[in-house]
Amino acid sequence: MKKYHFTFVLLLTLFCQCSRYESSESIEEKLSETSVVFGKAVASDIRLIGVSLHKMGIDYSDADASVEFQQRYFNDISQIVPIPVTKNTVGKESYAMSPQDFITAYKTLTKIQIQYINRIVDDCASSTSYGDMMFRLSSLADEILTYVPEIQQERLQNVIAALYYGAQELQYLEESGLMVPTPNSGLKRIKTRSEASDGATCRILLETIWTIAVGEPTPTGEIVASIATVVIAGILYYEVVVCKTQSSISNGNFEYCQRQFERCFSPIPDGCSKCLEYCLTQGVWPPYNTHQCGSTA
Repeated sequence: MKKYHFTFVLLLTLFCQCSRYESSESIEEKLSETSVVFGKAVASDIRLIGVSLHKMGIDYSDADASVEFQQRYFNDISQIVPIPVTKNTVGKESYAMSPQDFITAYKTLTKIQIQYINRIVDDCASSTSYGDMMFRLSSLADEILTYVPEIQQERLQNVIAALYYGAQELQYLEESGLMVPTPNSGLKRIKTRSEASDGATCRILLETIWTIAVGEPTPTGEIVASIATVVIAGILYYEVVVCKTQSSISNGNFEYCQRQFERCFSPIPDGCSKCLEYCLTQGVWPPYNTHQCGSTA
């Protein structure tokens, strides 16, 4: 009798766990059709990148957050699919947005959009597994439908969709043994929902989240070519491979610079934007006597 009781409890536990994590069909009810298409395209590109790197026998066991490794990684990716390259402020090739481009796009975000983007960042960072991450994203999709004005939802839904479907592909690659070897393999990585958390997982996805968030959608809801789905997929895969604790968009100081910018006032037209650019480049907020940027707090 005890044996049957144990089996019943085990099955009930597994059922409850599975019911917590919603299916793709369920989250599609909370996202626009264009966002779902966008998210699935990112996921498709992640699988293409992951499977192709595996077939090429790529080994990133020496992966780090250096510029040299980033160039090497994106050179490898460019053999699989073309990756748009931009020029940064010092004329070097870059796969991330320049501070100037980022600031221009950031200023188009509304207060509530920034609030939910930060929520997405925090929820991804604090999630304990792939399943938990997807559950949190699905819950946020619910909130966005309820509390965010419809005209402001698309951008946020693009972020949710790319991360949700991207996480599914990353889970598939790991469970299938298709992730390339990295210094973090087997330890510092996003875990499946059946694994316990050891506090050393790779869910600091600031680069990916903000790259999607500041991308300007076209009137049809599509993302402009400057941050095409393959770029998003490449950056997301890169962040998991390198397992950074900070975002290269901001040289590790984005959250600090963002807080300063939100509290900033300046008598100079567009002065706060210039100060934000300085902060993203230099890592510190400029003194008032040189840039005339004050703070409300």
